[in-house]
Amino acid sequence: MLDLRSCAVGTPEDGIALANLFLSKGLITYEQGQRVPRQNFDADPSKAITSLPLAVLTNHGTASAAEIVAAALMGNKRAQVVGERTYGNASVRRTLTMDDGGAIILSVAKYYSPDGKAIQDTGVTPGVVVNEPEVQVDVDENGEPIPGPPEAAPPAQKKAEDDPVVKKALELLGVKA
Repeated sequence: MLDLRSCAVGTPEDGIALANLFLSKGLITYEQGQRVPRQNFDADPSKAITSLPLAVLTNHGTASAAEIVAAALMGNKRAQVVGERTYGNASVRRTLTMDDGGAIILSVAKYYSPDGKAIQDTGVTPGVVVNEPEVQVDVDENGEPIPGPPEAAPPAQKKAEDDPVVKKALELLGVKA
């Protein structure tokens, strides 16, 4: 199981490298823009480390490099993606420095899933959608969150059987929680 939930760091190159660890063949992704010619990123069989069954967990906080991984593994039918639709943030960006010292960051090309969907436009929709439970926060009469007592113990580690996304992924992999 590869848990990419709330993973929004890393470069597209990091996502391509991670996806390649699980793919022995196929298109991982490609980038293309109005003035950026298409560039394919294909799996290198020498970099694959396993062919064991795999499930990938995603949510709305999954972005950028992690989305490339999820799209590649799902698009190549290498893994089942379980969870929520991802954020939609995989693009090539260029920084333009302004005369006043400011900057503008432009997306000049997009990364695409193996089936041709622009990840930035659509995110990655799991094959098995499972919504995460909403975190309940106590609020005061003004709608402000009520902080817990400072001496409160850290939250207990979440158990796999209490996580509906993990539970579903294990079920798909044929593992009993």
